[in-house]
Amino acid sequence: MKIKKFQGRSFKEVLEIVKKEMGPDAVILSTSSKKEPLSKDSFIEITAAIDDNEEMTAQETLNKRASIEESMKVDYGLFKEIEKLKAEVSLLRESVTKLFPSLDDISKRGLYSFLIKNNVEPHLALILLERANNMNDLRKAIDDELKTTKSSFEQEKGYIFYGPPGVGKTTTIYKMGQILRNNNKKIMVISLDQRISSVAYIKELSLKLKCEAKFIDEPKELYKVMHREIDRKNILVDTPGDVNMSLAGELKNLLKDLPIKKCLIMDASMSMQSGLKILKNMDTASVDCIGFSKIDLAQTFGNLYNLSVLSGKPISFVTSGSYGELQFKLLPPNTITNLILGGACEN
Repeated sequence: MKIKKFQGRSFKEVLEIVKKEMGPDAVILSTSSKKEPLSKDSFIEITAAIDDNEEMTAQETLNKRASIEESMKVDYGLFKEIEKLKAEVSLLRESVTKLFPSLDDISKRGLYSFLIKNNVEPHLALILLERANNMNDLRKAIDDELKTTKSSFEQEKGYIFYGPPGVGKTTTIYKMGQILRNNNKKIMVISLDQRISSVAYIKELSLKLKCEAKFIDEPKELYKVMHREIDRKNILVDTPGDVNMSLAGELKNLLKDLPIKKCLIMDASMSMQSGLKILKNMDTASVDCIGFSKIDLAQTFGNLYNLSVLSGKPISFVTSGSYGELQFKLLPPNTITNLILGGACEN
């Protein structure tokens, strides 16, 4: 058995060399694509064998030749497909690199990986990396992109909260009410949710906050009450957990001359898909800002950045802790940058 390796620039070229030197009866043992160590140019290497000791019958020769030709067709076809895929990947990489040069910067790959692990959306991560070479740059880039309200919640006359069931609207009212009450401010809680469970919940909440609670079923009545009380009290309004939040559009024009913030509450621990579904169902033009609840239940914090950027709305506050919990927190919006970066900073 005679075994030999052959090299060339293409699969077809090497096969011609094998056929010329070892004849049509040569058997292909292996094929591989390699690179020259210095020039890095790629080449094809084929290991072929020929049995030069035994004589074969005419039929055996024909069968082996047919087998080799069939193998050549399969291997060559597969090789062509691989080369085609390599060309497409190269073209794609070149195109994306032109759009996002940071992809070609090895020093930024660690930052990119860090953001992806924190669930920042890939396209948003790439945009950040166009302006960041290190953690300090990244912190500034996130702060610049992250929209926040100019005033704190304590400076506002009141809030009306929207959001689907379970995101923490009523719990946010309790936390905000506790802080306002501790600062000796008068509070009024209003609920547009007429369900028995919700009414009982708001009554219990008002007792804890030692404040007045009103239950209203007509938006026009809400306007009258707020117009009368807004200069005397901080008003916190709860709305039904309507998945489509259809009430927001109706109240947008009705309350437009009142100094009250219309806030969409989102659960910080929800998935990106759930958050996008809320934004899709919500008329974001009907709200002024976003508040994130349940920050203590979130595993990563990139979604807060994603949803803030994609909604186009400023963040007003971030809350942690459950209803009735003494150690709850209501944090300023710039806390999100620290949560995403985990306090990472270069010395």
